[in-house]
Parts: sequence; C-alpha cells; structure tokens
Amino acid sequence: MKNYEGGNTVWGCTYDTMQRAGKAKIGVFMMTLSIVIFYSLLFGLGLNKAMEFTLPQIKRRTLSWIRTKTLAEPTEPPLVEWLYTNLTTEMYILSAYYDDRPTVEFLAVRIIGVADKGRIEDKGERVFCVVWGGTNDLVGSVPEEMAATHIGPGAWSLGKYFREYIFVCPLTNVSISRPSFVSVIDETYFNKTKNQSREISLKETLATLPKIPVRYPERPLNKLDFGQCTSITYWTLDPYRIVEWVELHRIWGVKEMNIYGSVINDTSDRVFRHYHSGGFLKYTRIRRPMNETSEPIFLLMASTVINDCIYKNMYRYNKIVVVDLDELIVPRGNLSTYNELIETIDRSIKLEHPNRMYMFQNVYFFFELPQDVRFPEQVVTLRQIGRLRDLTPVGTAAKSIIDPMACTNMHNHFCWHVAKLSDKPSHTNYVNPDLGLNQHYKKCHFDRYMKSYNLPPCKEALKNFTTDKNMQRFSHLLIPRVKTELDKLGLPHQL
Repeated sequence: MKNYEGGNTVWGCTYDTMQRAGKAKIGVFMMTLSIVIFYSLLFGLGLNKAMEFTLPQIKRRTLSWIRTKTLAEPTEPPLVEWLYTNLTTEMYILSAYYDDRPTVEFLAVRIIGVADKGRIEDKGERVFCVVWGGTNDLVGSVPEEMAATHIGPGAWSLGKYFREYIFVCPLTNVSISRPSFVSVIDETYFNKTKNQSREISLKETLATLPKIPVRYPERPLNKLDFGQCTSITYWTLDPYRIVEWVELHRIWGVKEMNIYGSVINDTSDRVFRHYHSGGFLKYTRIRRPMNETSEPIFLLMASTVINDCIYKNMYRYNKIVVVDLDELIVPRGNLSTYNELIETIDRSIKLEHPNRMYMFQNVYFFFELPQDVRFPEQVVTLRQIGRLRDLTPVGTAAKSIIDPMACTNMHNHFCWHVAKLSDKPSHTNYVNPDLGLNQHYKKCHFDRYMKSYNLPPCKEALKNFTTDKNMQRFSHLLIPRVKTELDKLGLPHQL
C-alpha cells in the first residue's frame, strides 16, 4: 500500500502520479485526471488497492466530494505478517511475548496464534516449544510441553475448523530467563525427532525450525491511565464514524488507541493514517494468516489482535478499554470521564483487590429507531436517540475495561482467563447500568441470529424502544473536535 505523500492531492491520486503524467499534453492530462476522479468517487475505492484484495464493500457511505489538504508526512504504519509453522498440525503464529507479571504463577512466553482445533482439541495433539537464547543458541535439553488456552470460539476456513489460542511456553526448566526466540512443534514432529538416528543431534534437527522473536513489553516510568484495544478492522468503514469514535475516547480520557487493519479500503485507511501520524492512534496493518477472503478469516483474527495489543501494552496502560468501532462504553448520569466512572464504581463496591476489571451491559441504538435531526449525520451518537428499551442480558454482547495485570486471555467481550495470583477475590465487577453502558450503534441484526440466540425478529424488537439523550451532554466538546479533524482530512460536513 502506498503512503500518502502530502501536497494538494485527491484521495487515490498522488502527486507522484501527476508528476509522471506531466510529460503528456496538458489537455489529455486534465481529461484523464477527471475520468480517474469520477470513477474513483463513483465506486468509492481509490486507485491504491486495499491491502491485497478489493472485496465487497460493506458499511458503505457515498462521499460526494473528498479532497485532502496539505498534511505532514505521516509515519508509515507497521505491516505484520503471520508465521506458518509447517507442522502436521496446521498453525499460524502472530506473536510471542515474555510474561513476567507479578500476578502469573511462573515465567512464560505466551504465543498468540490460530490452529487446527480438530487436532489440538478433538485428537488431543500436544504442542511443544523450543527456546533459543540466540539465533542458534538452544536453551534447555528438550522441548517443553505447552498448554493451549482459548481466546475465541473459532471459525471454519478452507475446510477446517480453526480456533484462536494462546500457547503457554513455561520457562521454569531453561537455563536463561530472557530468551530471544521460540519455536513451536507438535507431537508428531516431537516423536519424529526422538526416533531419529543418534548421528543427528537434537540441536541440528531443531535448528531448521522457524524462529519466532520473543517480544519484551515496553516498561515506561509512567503508565497511561487508559489505553484502548480494538478487534480486527477490515473492509470499509464510514470515515465520519471513525473520527467521531476516536474523538469521544479522547474526551473520556483515553490516552492512546490501537487499530489493527486488514484489507482496508483506501478511505478508511487514510483516516487511520491521519491519526497514526499524530501519535494518538497506533495503526498496525496486518495480513491474513491464510489465503482466505471471506469474513470467517477476520473473525479468527479478532481476539488474536486484541491479545497482541494487551500484551504489547501491559506495562504501559493501567486500564484497557476493549470495544469495537460501532460501540462505546459511555459514562452516564453526571459522570463525564472514565476516571470519574471507575472511581464511582470502586466507591460503590466492597472490594480491595487492586487488579479490578469492569463489565458493562450492552444496549442497542438501532438506526431504524428515532433520530434527533437537529444534529447532522456526521455525529451519529448525538443524532441517534432511539434505542431498545431493554438492555441485553448480563454477559451477552457486553464490553469491558480490564486490568492487564489480571487478564491472561482476553476475548472480544470479556476476560476468559484470569491470572492465578490475581483471582482473589472476584476479579470482574458487573457495572450498574446507571453508571455506564456499552452503547452499540448499528442496524438491527436480530433477523440473522433469531434461531442461534432466540431473538425476536427486528419488526417486533423495534416496537419496544425508548429515547435516550445521554450522549448529547458531550455535544459541546464533541462537535468542535470532529469539525477540526474533518477539516484537516478535507471531508465535507455540516458541523
């Protein structure tokens, strides 16, 4: 994907492109440029391919006219690729992190990836880790067996059912406590190495394995009060909603946000790059683990990138807000920031445990319900006042603010596995809805999941609604911020 070069350019057509065309006659050039702009805006795609493939565009919004202004040269977002282990058990590794938190039982390297559930769980195939002090410096005499711990429900891809895992590689029996690389093998490979000729050493055999760099989380002197981690972002999103979503988190006290994007449309990518260049949002581009373009592959990436974000920042953030791009954990009543929200929750409970986590009930603000048309479409949360009267049952579609010292395995909604030494007493607080809610903004989707989740059809569900203007308390802060960023991006608006 090409970088934005700055200058007076149109999205999808860079200055370099115009410079190369400069040798042509000016009339031909202008005609060609006009055609390019016309088709670019008509189809909403731009000239640069979104990551690797152009996919069916979802959540699409037609932009009548878009022009970028002169912006500073942004820092190029990193591009992350998965490591294929080439084992009998099909497995793809995203990252590996050194874990020495005071709340865990033992030193370990936690390896984040997806693997064939049929072999790992149904057939009971064991997996092992090999620890390296350097590129060829084998540490320890034998591979160590790993626990395969879940971080997601899994999905079908290319005829197999894969599941998201964190594999726990213990460092209790190795000679050094800070390894540089780790390799993964399955039971089939392990048995094969045991039966090899004695003329071939174990080290020589294992040296051919792919080596995963062990990452050591940054440890700043001062932590940020609130950071944010999001599930995988893909295809096309409304650029106005991205801006509104980011600015609301700023208002509530989040100091840094993280986005992992795969197969991102140029328009969405441009907004993420804009915030990335300012330093507030860490934008990571990530390839797919296998050559699959349907939605299940992104579902497999969802909790893996959340956990990568958490482990990367576990010593940088005191608390981590885990939400998707179509929802927000919103302070309610007279609470205006996350600090006020957490302080109020803590005062209302008798819990001395230092590593607390908070789960917020979900409520749907469906777009088919009444809207306050005094507010323009560019600020959805101020405009959308109609919501379902009933909250989603506790634990369903909920979202969380977690303590990274307490959680070892994070799902998209809440922590699935708690650090053993932090699980005293109960680790999660179910927040009173009067203090905070997870507000979910989308079209009604109940028809699609009626049988799976025993939901009423949308036609019936939408009859039971109420109006909720809680978000309009933030209009005086939100509108100027959104307007400023839209102006920088050259996005038209009515603010």
